[in-house]
Amino acid sequence: MANEELSQDDIDSLLNGDGEAEQDDSKEDLDEDSQDDESINSALSQFAEHMNTSLEDVLKTVFSLEIVSKFTDLSTKKVDELSFEDGVFLSSKINIDSKSANFVVYIKKEFASILSDLMLMGPGEAKEQLEPDDLDAVKEMLSQVFGSFQTAYKEVIGKSVSLEINDVKEESPQLEGGAFYYMEFDVALPNIKNDTIVFFAKKEDVDSVFEDDDTSEGDVPFEDVEKIEGDNSAVESTRKLSKTPDNLDIILDVDLDVKIRIGEKHILIKDLLDLREGSIIELEKNIDEPMDILINNKVVARGVVVVVGGRFGVKITNIDTKEERIKSLGE
Repeated sequence: MANEELSQDDIDSLLNGDGEAEQDDSKEDLDEDSQDDESINSALSQFAEHMNTSLEDVLKTVFSLEIVSKFTDLSTKKVDELSFEDGVFLSSKINIDSKSANFVVYIKKEFASILSDLMLMGPGEAKEQLEPDDLDAVKEMLSQVFGSFQTAYKEVIGKSVSLEINDVKEESPQLEGGAFYYMEFDVALPNIKNDTIVFFAKKEDVDSVFEDDDTSEGDVPFEDVEKIEGDNSAVESTRKLSKTPDNLDIILDVDLDVKIRIGEKHILIKDLLDLREGSIIELEKNIDEPMDILINNKVVARGVVVVVGGRFGVKITNIDTKEERIKSLGE
């Protein structure tokens, strides 16, 4: 069976079988304070989870370490509750559609020096004083995290978002009164250091950008399809696409080749003959774009490169429905 090829008619026949829709009811637990605090914009928890994923994936790839990042806190604080040790402050901005909000990313000085040393290909040693190169390295690290986040947002939501860093310095910005959103990520560098990276922003500014979950479907960032109210047809359509026909079991042991495509390049024969050891072929893809995952030479998913146990791997960030994946086998 493993060596047989399936025709499109075979695939269509299998897909027409009856099956039960698979439903995944599991949900990640949020910080209890976040759930109980009704003043928190609920769309921000989804923002934080996606940011955490981008943070972990980028640091794993850049540092080649088994880094673990956890989203540990989302709460509101008054300005007098925001107290920071010496560190690095990155003044940033988020833009969604025509709306924007300023926010700050804070990293303790010692942890920032370790991250900058890793970015500069060092072993991850802490420094007492930060040089301009260290600040630039931290800025570049976070820029890559933001780039990964923007790609994931576009893949999941279908809307463009931009995150930019306006300034990086060691002086804490002047904060006006009012309520602030406080978002914390616990980052563990194995055998080096565990510490936090903090995001904070004026609550009223963020609320103007992120509509809460009771808004219309098109205005809800990071909304799960199961949570969309008043559109049962959309939910039912998604569930139908996840059905697995019972008679599909007969081909589950078929061997398939999986390929990861990092990019493509068309070159002339004369350019091919000019290639030498050390030549660089520039691909059309951006470094922040996800890699294509191909089955039967058809793209069925996309993901980001990670390092697992000294080997390269790809963490899936976007994948076709089961029906689309099966159909691709016969094309």
